[in-house]
Amino acid sequence: MSVSHRYQSFDVDASAIGTGSNQTDDQLEDIRLTGFEAGYQAGWEDAVKAQVDADAKLTADFVNTLQDMSFTYHEAYAKLNEGMKPLFAQLVAKLLPEVAAQSLGVHVLSQISALTAAESGSTIEIVVSPAKEAAVRKLLDDQAAVPFVLATEASMTAGQVYLRAGSTEREINLDAVLKGISDAISAFVHTAQEEPKDG
Repeated sequence: MSVSHRYQSFDVDASAIGTGSNQTDDQLEDIRLTGFEAGYQAGWEDAVKAQVDADAKLTADFVNTLQDMSFTYHEAYAKLNEGMKPLFAQLVAKLLPEVAAQSLGVHVLSQISALTAAESGSTIEIVVSPAKEAAVRKLLDDQAAVPFVLATEASMTAGQVYLRAGSTEREINLDAVLKGISDAISAFVHTAQEEPKDG
């Protein structure tokens, strides 16, 4: 079956060339070249259009792939975040307060050392919550060389300690640190849940 009907014909029309001696060989060659150039130009335009179409399809496929990857990432991220929520809750509710309680003595001794260096010879005044008085007193009794006065304040929490020596004051507030960590974790979880899935 012939497919010639699908393509433009660039054959030189005999009627256009004419007959007789009016047309020279150069003129006939010019007519043939014009026909060839028209065919070449049409082929070039078809090739450019095909390339543009192929590029457009490739771009659309690439965009679709990126959208699919973005959705998959956000879906996995949301599931991971949902799975981490119980761990975060345990971290904030149990582990961090226990770590803070165990490290309170280390913080107190560190601040006492700094105060002693800054205000040598001064008595160190220490104010704690009633719940921590016994633990802090035992800690300080082990530091025999440090002159101190220990007092309690009912409004203070277990993670708060105030220290003063001369004109220098220090505060330890592990409760504020824990609250900051808890707020940061809550904000992270909230942001992860609210993050749009369209990338």
